[in-house]
Amino acid sequence: MKTILILSILFSLVTLPALGELTDADLNQIRLIVKQEVKTEIANAEKRINEHTNVKIDSLKTPVVWLIGILVVLIAPIGIPLVVLTIMMGWRSVKDSSQEKINQELREEIEALKQQLIVRP
Repeated sequence: MKTILILSILFSLVTLPALGELTDADLNQIRLIVKQEVKTEIANAEKRINEHTNVKIDSLKTPVVWLIGILVVLIAPIGIPLVVLTIMMGWRSVKDSSQEKINQELREEIEALKQQLIVRP
């Protein structure tokens, strides 16, 4: 009987704090602690994400530079002569148009001279 009484008192003492209620001040303090922990976790996560993305971007820079270099090496032998030919064709067309004007003037002059020869005899 003594053991039952002692155990009952012991269990009653252990359960007394469980019957206590949280006050508004306790709840506010818990909220502040949780908010602070969440903020620090978010900041740490953002820091890890930024570091990870920076590492990935840096690892991609070298292959992209190589790719651009290869494209330049492949395109330059074709592109430069093509530009030169286009410019030369443009100059040639300007020459052709001026030559065509001269030819037209000479034709008109020949026609005029033929007319003069036909009229004189």
